[in-house]
Amino acid sequence: MATIILSHKVSDFKAWKKHYDGDRQRREKAKLKEIYVGTKADDANHAYMIWETKSVATFEKMLKDPELKVIMKKAGVLGQPKVTMLK
Repeated sequence: MATIILSHKVSDFKAWKKHYDGDRQRREKAKLKEIYVGTKADDANHAYMIWETKSVATFEKMLKDPELKVIMKKAGVLGQPKVTMLK
């Protein structure tokens, strides 16, 4: 089992969260178990997601999906996400 921490800046967390929630099926297909979704304590527009997974490869495949990049842009993601893997 691996724990994944992903973070990125967003232009507006509430707007971003609507897009994130609307893309739940993609995470379910990648078999990600959601542990936490929220913001950095001192930055309301720095989103953090923590998931557990049995397949890092499936998660990495999801990240490379061109459709996900389009959704992230529409959601107001600023820059590249930072991913930390814990085992």
